[in-house]
Amino acid sequence: MISIKSAHATQDPPIRGLSRGNIRSLLKKGGSQNACAFTQAAICYLDFLSEYHYLIGYSDEEERLNAIESTLLECWKYAPYIRRVSDFERFLGVLLEKRSSHLSTAFKTPHEKLGQLNHTQRFLLVARTFHNWPYRGLHLATRIKKHEITSALTELKCILTEFDQQPLKTSQKILLLRVNDLLEGELKPRESMAIEKELIEQSLIRQFKADWLGYRCELAEFKQQALFEQSVIDSFKARLIEKFQTVPINQPNFRDNLINQFSFTRIPIG
Repeated sequence: MISIKSAHATQDPPIRGLSRGNIRSLLKKGGSQNACAFTQAAICYLDFLSEYHYLIGYSDEEERLNAIESTLLECWKYAPYIRRVSDFERFLGVLLEKRSSHLSTAFKTPHEKLGQLNHTQRFLLVARTFHNWPYRGLHLATRIKKHEITSALTELKCILTEFDQQPLKTSQKILLLRVNDLLEGELKPRESMAIEKELIEQSLIRQFKADWLGYRCELAEFKQQALFEQSVIDSFKARLIEKFQTVPINQPNFRDNLINQFSFTRIPIG
């Protein structure tokens, strides 16, 4: 059986062509009230934000842009709090959870289950499946414990493929978790080959793997519905810069600033 070749790089993938180091530098400038730099960093997450908002019901393009602008404006107000790229991603996660807490969306076949996802599952879908965030990035943004990321991604796949884990034996559930990491490209070649051999005798889990690979192709087409034309992106960038330049930013107090140097826990929203 042919093993899956990983699509996930060992290093953090660039975001819209910029390295995380470049984005961190832009965010740092943004914290010094540089609206242009902050906009350049924020626009790297435009696809991510558009896809997430699309999943919670913002199918109209202009409404989606307004919602994204509102989210990024909240980030700009507290730009000096953001010291790292992971801080920005964590801030986005918290804001998106707040925005989506009372929303539900119905989707047509084969995407009915997308409307049943909770915030964390939706965030994982967009961050990992659509944008290949590393496991560490998922942990920092969602605060899911590192050793539970595999379980969370496996549960997400089971929901979207309507795979029932309940009849599985303990050994099969363990294999299911390992198959998730195989699908995510997180295993070494020798480990992947060993799992492929095990799957020969495990028809249920083999079907889970096939179903996810098939549905992942459906998701790739679904994702395109949430993306903007380049002309829309250019116009939105200019709009953000103009908006940011008119809105004052808040400086963290000494205690919050000190604590956030170690961990981004002083998130300045109610």
